[in-house]
Amino acid sequence: MGLEIVLSGKSIYRSTFTICPISDRSKEVDKRIVFSFKGGHVFQGEHRTSPTQTIEGNIWQAGTDPGVILLGISFSAENQVLLNSVHIAKPGKASESEIDPGLTVRTFPIGRTFPE
Repeated sequence: MGLEIVLSGKSIYRSTFTICPISDRSKEVDKRIVFSFKGGHVFQGEHRTSPTQTIEGNIWQAGTDPGVILLGISFSAENQVLLNSVHIAKPGKASESEIDPGLTVRTFPIGRTFPE
């Protein structure tokens, strides 16, 4: 699946991740995606960041339900959590969530690649 984080119309993070069904939840691997970008956004209408601050973003699998993957998403700076949210990704379909004004998470299917 493809993943994109968009802030004020500009992509601040873009990546892909592999999904596959598993029957034994004990075999799940906790993988976090960590990225950073410059501040200048007001999170949740109260946490103002300066354009010189570095904001750290974290994305992880928070859970699953039939047909969806729940992605946990958080942003922090200087030991302060600015935003915690969830995005519902739908395997095989595009999905978009505005998790804060001007801050959007998009997931979408991508073409399959096979080893040569």
